[in-house]
Amino acid sequence: MIRTSFLLMFLILNHGSVSAFEYDDVYADYENDDYEKALAGFTALAAENNMKAQFYLGTMYREGKGVEQDYFLSLEWYKKAAQHGEPKAQHNVGLFYHNGIVVERNIATAVNWYKKAAAQDYIPSMINMAKLYYRGEGIKKDIKVAVNWWSKAAELGSKGAQHNLGLMYFLGEGVEQNYATAYKWYKLAAEQGSKEAQNSLGAMYFEGNGVEKNLIESYAWFNLAAKAEMDQAKLNLGIIKANLNELELLKAENKAEQYEKQYPVLKD
Repeated sequence: MIRTSFLLMFLILNHGSVSAFEYDDVYADYENDDYEKALAGFTALAAENNMKAQFYLGTMYREGKGVEQDYFLSLEWYKKAAQHGEPKAQHNVGLFYHNGIVVERNIATAVNWYKKAAAQDYIPSMINMAKLYYRGEGIKKDIKVAVNWWSKAAELGSKGAQHNLGLMYFLGEGVEQNYATAYKWYKLAAEQGSKEAQNSLGAMYFEGNGVEKNLIESYAWFNLAAKAEMDQAKLNLGIIKANLNELELLKAENKAEQYEKQYPVLKD
């Protein structure tokens, strides 16, 4: 009886054992570029099925941080993390199959992993799904499905998805054409710094599509996109200037200055 109790205690104690490494400390080593310590810590934590540690091991091998770059090992660690439910790892496994990196290109497998990540509200996977269905890349083209994925990502705040969704409503692709809805999504994206959406808003105000024609507003939105080094917006800004008198141009420049302070200008 005593021996049995001892064995049970031994098993319970071993089952509850924890790593000498704390994830937050190891991640701090990684962020501080101390890859030797990070590698040791992530490896120990990964052995205990810590999915975040497994994900970062995949990243270290993919980028050659503290180790020799090895895409095979990178994918192996990403798969381990993905199988434990880490959405970023699921997305990256999808990318490996999407692009045929160290595996045969397989869009169906990529879509399977993207869907797993998207089910956890991982926006990059939603956007990749939308692009695949919109282009018909290795999958049957379905613009309505693409719009559905852009809608999900847009609702979660992705400025790129918001712009693309606005474009779908503007063109009437996969949805009934609706300038007011296009304006809504363009505006949300533009306010986050999407230069494409800022340019599109400028065009809507210039043409009076879905909004009352307003060259002052048009100028201000084109100006933001032009400041972000968008060539088309620079051309559009020149066209607007040619359509404004001296007083209107002064008002437009004041509005543009206000928007520069109010909204971000993103060159990337």
